[in-house]
Amino acid sequence: MTATIRDQRIGVIGVGNMGGAVARSMVRGGFDVVVFDLRADAVQALVDLGASAAASVEDLVRQCKWVSVVVVNDAQVNEVGGAVVGLAQPGTIVAIHSTVRPSTVVALAELGATRGVEVIDVAVNGGNEKANLGLLTLMIGGDEQPIKYAWPLLESFGAHIFHIGPVGSGLVGKLVNNLIALGSYALQLEAMQLAAAYGVDEDTIATIVSYSQGDNRGMRTWGRHDRKRRERRAQGTDWSWRMGRDLDEAAIAAGTRGVLLPLTAVAAQAMPYKLRQRDAFLDSLPPTAPIPLCRVCDSELAPPFRESGLHPECVGG
Repeated sequence: MTATIRDQRIGVIGVGNMGGAVARSMVRGGFDVVVFDLRADAVQALVDLGASAAASVEDLVRQCKWVSVVVVNDAQVNEVGGAVVGLAQPGTIVAIHSTVRPSTVVALAELGATRGVEVIDVAVNGGNEKANLGLLTLMIGGDEQPIKYAWPLLESFGAHIFHIGPVGSGLVGKLVNNLIALGSYALQLEAMQLAAAYGVDEDTIATIVSYSQGDNRGMRTWGRHDRKRRERRAQGTDWSWRMGRDLDEAAIAAGTRGVLLPLTAVAAQAMPYKLRQRDAFLDSLPPTAPIPLCRVCDSELAPPFRESGLHPECVGG
């Protein structure tokens, strides 16, 4: 390792919605960024901002001492991450940002250790809105030395950075967060169905809950998930499966340690159906104006916060 990570070229493999936002933040932070993706348009958008394009994974790894892997699932992380570790020179740091099982990144780290390559998990949370602003929460697992070395880079796309423990720990944090957030969302969808059955509208529910014991970030940003799914659908992607998959990964990770999460498993199975049901309901409604967004976090504002233009947690942000 050299004295500073700013002396190194930074590679990002997978520059879709999240990977592209992370790479843009790195470029804005003044880093020399090289990107690779199978979609030429996604790569070109970053080249237009100042990044360089790699011709292949091999070409990127040859140039970079830090490689961020931002692909979709365990299978892709095993394939791409395994290739990166196999090609990387000793001293390279490989950061896995994808939401996968902790055991996946632990296995990659063990492979990397035989080659002098550091593998860490840098799980990200905050959605594309915070990713675009460089304000993600980062949950990190790995040895202290490469994380301390990479801190200026991590600060370019993370506002809240937590080194949780050894490799795999960051993904544990992400899976726990997903379980709470997405499990809550599953209940929120059914709560809104209950309200509608009795003629109570969603703005009213979001308002009263925001001042009650049910208060939570999901209610304060009600409508955000609906918008994100519509955006994905406009891009030709069915996102109804993704939340169920993330819950399923939490249940699987728990199972590998002998812990059963039956409620999580039920929610994982039910979520795709609930989302398709939700989208069919939304499609049946007449067009409405977009929900106002918070001027700090860029997420939807529940009615109580629209006049100020801020969520309470974003005041002073």
